[in-house]
Amino acid sequence: MSLQRDYILRLLDQLREFLSQVVRLREAERPDDAMMAILQAQERLFGRKAALFMGLAPEEQFRALTFGEAADEARAKCLLQADLLSEMARVYVYKEQQALARGAWQYARQLLELTAEKFPGAGIDERIVAARREITLLR
Repeated sequence: MSLQRDYILRLLDQLREFLSQVVRLREAERPDDAMMAILQAQERLFGRKAALFMGLAPEEQFRALTFGEAADEARAKCLLQADLLSEMARVYVYKEQQALARGAWQYARQLLELTAEKFPGAGIDERIVAARREITLLR
């Protein structure tokens, strides 16, 4: 295993732990702490400050996450970002910010669709359906 691949796998494990922390914070009704943990995880995932990726379109985020990565690592990074966006949407729902929640779900759906197109695999289609359902519920 190459050093870069080993690093990516360790990073993904750390970010999955961040995601677990986000869920625990959200369920403990600590939305601001959950949002901070989401942003920290995203900064680790992208390797840059939030201001440098938050304004990117889903296609640009997809390219940033996949550029120079092996297919399985690129797919894992995109799915992790979609999970973080989904958690962000849930935090917005808790904070009664429906428009922001809908936007986060739409972003997650678009990222999932790009991921499914480039890296098809088990479970992505179900996640797209779930994101669409959440968007519909917020209308």
